[in-house]
Amino acid sequence: MSMRPGNRKARKSIAIIGEGLTEYRYVDDMRTTERYRFSLVPGIPKHSDVDDIVNLANERVKAGYDYVLCLIDMDVIEGNHEKMEHYKALKKDNPKIVFVESSPCTEYWFLMHYMPRPSSKEYANYDAVAQELKKHIPNYDKTEVFFNKTHIYRELKEKGNMERAIEMSRELDKLHETEPEVYKSYTQMYKLFDIIKEIMK
Repeated sequence: MSMRPGNRKARKSIAIIGEGLTEYRYVDDMRTTERYRFSLVPGIPKHSDVDDIVNLANERVKAGYDYVLCLIDMDVIEGNHEKMEHYKALKKDNPKIVFVESSPCTEYWFLMHYMPRPSSKEYANYDAVAQELKKHIPNYDKTEVFFNKTHIYRELKEKGNMERAIEMSRELDKLHETEPEVYKSYTQMYKLFDIIKEIMK
């Protein structure tokens, strides 16, 4: 296939590194469901440690991806002052990486698809979010068995309200920024969708 001059870099690419199976399968299902005209590549480090996530992200930066995102679960980081300071330093030292935080975890983003409005309700950990999420996806479980049976991105898109979730994510991030003591649970997943929208223009 011959390419027009100046059109060589037409196919943009996004690499997304998550700490575990949940993030990997969500991104992979998004990739197969949407069949974007750009390349969407999920990645999973050997260990779920934030340093390993950032190291793998840096490999993707060096490999020439247009955008490299790290999906970070904040529950462990927020509960430890030392880890939080280390994480802040990592963010500062890696300006080419887009950090996408969810507190307590990525499942809060899933739950947002079923929330009518931004809420100040705090979910302390994964179990608290999963309990609520199971009201909408009764068999939810972060295992291969579940993800092999359920296309998680498709499920959320078809049965939840994705557009509302994106805007709620944006709004809650601002509320968390201005009133962190009131709005403790939040997710920045809107950042991924903003990048997708930018590429699709």
